[in-house]
Parts: sequence; C-alpha cells; structure tokens
Amino acid sequence: WVRDEAILMEDEHGKPQFWQGVMVDISDRKQAEGEIAFLAYHDRLTGLSNRAKFQEELDRSLARARRHGASCAVLHMDLDNFKLVNDSLGHAAGDELLRQLAGRLKETVRESDFVSRAGGDEFLILLSDMEAKPSDADEGSRNSALMAAESLARRVQDSLRAPFVLEGDEVYVSASIGVSVYPLDATDGSTLLRNADLAMYRSKKERPGGCMIFAEEVRRDLPDLSFATRLRKAAEGRQWALHYQPIVDLNSGRTVALESLVRWQDPEQGLVYPNDFIPLAEELGLIGHIGDWVVEEIARQRRIWRNELGVSVDMTFNLSPRQLWEPDLVDSILSRLRAEGIEPWSVVVEITESAAMTDLSRSQPILWELNRNGFRLAIDDFGTGYSSLSRLRNLPVDILKIDRVFIGDLPDDKEACNMVEAMIRMAVGLNMKPLAEGIETEAQWRFLVEHGCYLGQGYLFSRPKPAEEILPLVARDHAFVGGA
Repeated sequence: WVRDEAILMEDEHGKPQFWQGVMVDISDRKQAEGEIAFLAYHDRLTGLSNRAKFQEELDRSLARARRHGASCAVLHMDLDNFKLVNDSLGHAAGDELLRQLAGRLKETVRESDFVSRAGGDEFLILLSDMEAKPSDADEGSRNSALMAAESLARRVQDSLRAPFVLEGDEVYVSASIGVSVYPLDATDGSTLLRNADLAMYRSKKERPGGCMIFAEEVRRDLPDLSFATRLRKAAEGRQWALHYQPIVDLNSGRTVALESLVRWQDPEQGLVYPNDFIPLAEELGLIGHIGDWVVEEIARQRRIWRNELGVSVDMTFNLSPRQLWEPDLVDSILSRLRAEGIEPWSVVVEITESAAMTDLSRSQPILWELNRNGFRLAIDDFGTGYSSLSRLRNLPVDILKIDRVFIGDLPDDKEACNMVEAMIRMAVGLNMKPLAEGIETEAQWRFLVEHGCYLGQGYLFSRPKPAEEILPLVARDHAFVGGA
C-alpha cells in the first residue's frame, strides 16, 4: 500500500512543466487499520466474531425472517467448570482450550450458521433462515424450528466428548446450552438473547452438560434467574457487608477475636445471609471476588480500630473450597493485608473440614504455605466431615472448631457429651486449641470449661453484628493482638 501525492509545476507563463510528488509506503498503517477493524468485530483469542458482530448478524437474520416468514434460533453455550481448568492448569491452558473449542464449533455448525464468542467461556450460535410455515402458531412450524436447534445442540455436545489435549494433559469438558427460537419465544434480538441466556442458566442449574429450550418452565423460574443476575451485579458493585461474631475466652468471658461473616446487601431483598448466596456464587465463579473483598475489608477495619481507636483484635475469615484452586492465593491474601499494614499472625484463616480433606494433595501445600507466612489456621465445622487422624496430624492446624450440632445437646445428651469430650481430648493431643461453636446456654458454657475447652462462640455471648455495633464489646474487653 502506498500513498501518492503530486502537484503540477508551471513556469512563469503558467505553462505546465512537470509533476512533483512523493510516494509513501503506508502498508503498516493499512495493516493497523485492518487489525483495528477486525478487532472491532472479532475476538482476538479465538478469531471468532464477538458479541457486537453477533448482534448485527442476528438483527439481519430477524429482518429476513420477518420478510419471508422464516425462523431463526439462538444457542447460548457456557462451559461447565471452566474456572477449574484455569486454576489447575493455568490461564495459558485455558486459552488453548477456548481456541480448540472454537475450532470444533466451526466444524460442527452449518456453513450458514454463525458462531461467536460472547466473552469468557460463553459462546453464541445463530441458526438463520430456517424454513417455517406461514402461520407462526402452526405446530409443524414450531416443531421444525425447535428440532433444528436441538439437533445442533446435540452435535455441539457430541463434539465435546473427545478430550482436549492441553500441554500434554487430556481434559474433558462439557457445556450447558440454552435455546431460544424466533418467533416462538421472542420477536426481537435482545429478548431472544436474554431468553437463551436464561435457558442456559436453567440447564446449568438442573443438569450441567445438558440443553434447555426456553419455555414456560423457564419463565416460571425467572425469580431464581433474577436472583443470579442480581448476584452478578452485586459482585461488580461489591454490595457486601461484614458482620462480626466474638470468639470468647471461656474462662473469663473476654473477647479474644472476631469471626468475619459476609452478608449481601441486596437492594431488592435486603440483607441476604451466606447460606442463601454463597453456593450460587461458587457455581457462578464469583466466590473469588467476594473472598478478595472480605480480606480487604477485615484489613481495613482492623487498621482503623488499631490506629484510630487503640483497639487491636484478631480477625478470622472463611476460605471457600473453590478459592483453594485460585493461583497465587496466598500472595493475593498477603498483598491485601500488607496494603493496610496488617500482620498475618493477627489473622486466622478458616477452612471447612470437608474442603481440607476432600483433595488433600491440593489443600495441604496451600495450608502449609499459609502457615509459613505467619497465618494461623482453623478447621471449621469439625465432626461433620470425614477427617482421619493421620491426615489431620499432618496439617498445620492451630484451632479445631467443634461444630454446633454437637454443642446443642450439651450437657443433657450423654452421647453428645462423650463425643465432645473426645473431640476436645483429640484436639489437645494434636496440639490444637478446641473451639466450640453455637454456645447458647450457660450450662453448655460450664460443661465446655470443665472438660478443657477454653474458646467458644455463640448467641450466648453475641450474635454477629456490624462493626459499629460490635466495637463497644471489643473495646470493653480490651482485646489486644495475640488472643485466639
């Protein structure tokens, strides 16, 4: 590519003499312009069209369908547990998986179909110009359009049955697919896309790796789908709050630490408790964002209390099982604490018994890395999982939290008493501090102290409260660093 510019040179009488010009090589600029134009409508990683290009193609397909009485369909496809591939094999392997998947999709669809990467591990497929009878309400037309879309969905899922080879490892993946058909489910592009997305989410929720057609069952499930949409927005807007529950020295009743418990401040529903949204957050891959916010917030809150109010109290927070798969987890936690000047030894990291023991090859190195960096570790909900003493003794655990289900029947139930006594003795024998959860009566308190459990928490001492409400209790007890 060249740019050629010239001017006509004349003599003093105005007679043309010659042309004087310049020719410039603009190949690089034309290439850059081409790349910019390509990237405006294509995904750099896979080479597929992007969502903007898909939307334009969908609008054209709908216009043709309206003119000719035809039909079209949108398939929204989302890989199941793609985050585990990234976390276990690395992002380079995840990118390679997406490139290979794009190739398989292009080989699977018809030449007239349109494949797009919507973002992340989500893909869109447009089936255009499907034959339909003149009456949109005709049952034969309905079946024909749906059958074509379902047939493609099956072919796509069949294409995923062969393993993907990533850096020498064979990886099997599945995908959940949602289908929406014009004019049966929607009459405009944005609604068609939305319905396919809702159907995909319903498929992922009910049977990952399956296909769901947008229909009345999905419409009835819209409240749940709306909940998931709001949760995604909550992660973007960080609509979280921390409530704190005291951990008490059972000998003195003095607060020695605070457990940090996250809440969702939903504009529509109000305060939502973790049991109602954490499982969904893990499924949607949002738990890492929530965990990052929790660490930042406890570090910020501890700094304020220490520097501005002279109150220094240890903090504990819960680590989700999915977070164990995050690369550089320990460095991520450390960097957020250091940003506020908080020492790792003033923080206790809690992990549930089942999370610690299910994949020991994964959890054990991370727990030891946390330990080497000065964090103290607690096993939460002890007694509800399937720990073995041989496994437990090889973990750097400082605190063993006895689950509330065993505390509730104390001291009247003899079997519960025997089990709690055994757990206390075992914790002490393993050089761990036993901590009882869910203490609600003074009788339970006395029993625990009499049998050697000197740390506890529960409604008897305080319910979880916001920072401003828990501060007077903490300040009263003069809870300085080095408690639990």
